[in-house]
Order: sequence, then C-alpha cells, then structure tokens
Amino acid sequence: MSIFVLVHGAFQGDWVWKDVATHLRNLGHEVHAPTLSGCGYLADGLREGIDLHTYVQDACNYLHYQDLRDVILVSHSFADMICPAVAVRLPLLVRRLLFVDAVIPQTGHSFADIADGAFRALLETHRIRGWRVTPCPPPVFNVPKSKETWFRTRLREFPEAAFTTKFQDRFEAASANAAFITCTATPNSFIASMAGKAQSFGWPVFRLESGHSPMIACPERLAALLPEAA
Repeated sequence: MSIFVLVHGAFQGDWVWKDVATHLRNLGHEVHAPTLSGCGYLADGLREGIDLHTYVQDACNYLHYQDLRDVILVSHSFADMICPAVAVRLPLLVRRLLFVDAVIPQTGHSFADIADGAFRALLETHRIRGWRVTPCPPPVFNVPKSKETWFRTRLREFPEAAFTTKFQDRFEAASANAAFITCTATPNSFIASMAGKAQSFGWPVFRLESGHSPMIACPERLAALLPEAA
C-alpha cells in the first residue's frame, strides 16, 4: 500500500480526482485530495493576495495536520509548481513526486514565465477585477465532449498571482526522486515539451493515451499507472 496525495490544478478542486481516488482505494492504497484555498468548494474564500506561496503552504499544512509520512505527491498541470516546493520543505514526509502532464518548475521563474506567449495572452484576456482570471476555455483542458459540461460548470475563478509568482525553492530536478506521465494528446505545446526535460533529468517517463486531463478522460487507466510510476 502507498499513500497518494493528489493535488489539483488551476480553476479546479478535489472533485477532479474523485474517480482516480476511488480506483486507487480499490487497489488498496490510501488516498488524499486536498482542496487549495479559494478553489472548489472553498471558492467563496477566494481573495486578493492568494498566490503560489499560499498554495505551497496549503499543501504543507495538509501533510502536517493529517500526520502523513512517506507520501507520493501527485500533481497535475499547474500543481507542479506546488509539489516540488513541498518536497523541498518537507523532505522527510515525501517519498516521490509524480508529475502528470505538467510543468517542471525552475527557481526564479513563474508558471507564466515557463509557459508560452499564448498562455500569457490568455491571462490578459481572462483577467477580471484586476487580480483574478476566469477559467481557460474547454480546449485547454481537453476533456471528452461527453463530460465537458459537467467539468466546465465546476470550474471557478483563480488568482492570477498564482501564475505570476516566482518559484523560490531550490528544487534540484536532476537529483529529485520523481517520475513524469505525459499525455500523448495534450493540446498545450509547452506542457508537451516537459516530457523531454524529464528524460534529460533521468526521470522515468510514462506515456498515457489521453488529453490533458486524464483524471477525467480515463481515471481507471491513470489510477493503474500511478502505482507503477510510484
């Protein structure tokens, strides 16, 4: 049995991992899926001032207050700006990092810095009230048509500062105990390029035939792959 902590991406909440969590538990694993500040069912608490540092502290607090040890941190998309910082700050609690179709952080760079110009332009067009952004359009998430309405109606606004805060922790990717799961049909070119970076660091890279959101498109297959990658 392993202890998986599943961390959701931008605009989402713990709900996005529901099916994956069920399948992992059926396989005998312990599963946790925290909801970040102002996200999911905590959306009413979204406020100006929430940024990447807030989310890193959210995840650190979750491990501490749940008394979790030897965990496998699983992050998707934007959440990979969070989990490596947690591993740096709480190295005795985190056994392994699993990156699911996500960015690999660089010290001194924000998510927006790592992303391409198209994503930065998207932030400009989706900004409201000067500090938050509305959810990206459905093609960015790449969920199946049959689940698109269900998925879209659960997305919530997200603080722009989370995308623009510089990653400040000293994450040494080449020596990290990590693995990368790349989704073969991801529509985001800058995320698709991360599999090559992961290989250059010597990480195991696993291929999953899915769009960018495998926890929605193929939760059972993702749940079966996570223990292997762990």
